[in-house]
Amino acid sequence: VGEPLVQYSDCLGSGCHQGKGGEAGMIKKAFLLAGFLACGLAVSAQSYSLRTNIIGLATANLNLEASMTLDRKWSLHLPLQYNPFKFSKNRQFRNFYASPGVRYWLLESYMGGFIGMHGTAGTYSVGNLFGSKYRYEGEGYGVGISIGRAYQLGRRWNLEWELGAGAVWLGYDKYLCKRCGDLVEKDYGWHFLPTRAALNMVYLF
Repeated sequence: VGEPLVQYSDCLGSGCHQGKGGEAGMIKKAFLLAGFLACGLAVSAQSYSLRTNIIGLATANLNLEASMTLDRKWSLHLPLQYNPFKFSKNRQFRNFYASPGVRYWLLESYMGGFIGMHGTAGTYSVGNLFGSKYRYEGEGYGVGISIGRAYQLGRRWNLEWELGAGAVWLGYDKYLCKRCGDLVEKDYGWHFLPTRAALNMVYLF
């Protein structure tokens, strides 16, 4: 009963010919297949990075941006910014916003120049700055495009700049800063505004 089964299993190869040569061929094919799979996984493996905007930190805006590569040319980004501070004479640039986006890299992800597309959403309370006697409190949503470039500083570190602009919908209440309680005006509408101004220090994982 066992012999026909052995003969049948031998016929699963090519032309009912098995033996040491056939086994070696199967092992070789298995190693080749494993090699191709490993190469494919290496190519599709993602890289990650964290960055902070030095300009933002210099203006009291706490910020952090996480990103990951999608392939050799595309990367996904999520910057967050938060400013809870209020200074003397009620001066403030308080805000919280997120601006998810993607970048297309002209050379390779995290190397050289790039073109970016992003959305933006956040809340703000800005007032008593640069001689203004008003405070503006509201929210904004928009989309924009940007350009920039990354420079390699080391194996794990990059320096990059990014500039961008876009269409932003702003809705706000306008208060008189003398007491910051007198509502002067309500307004909303679309504006063309800068949406990116960054000098980033980048750590690559």
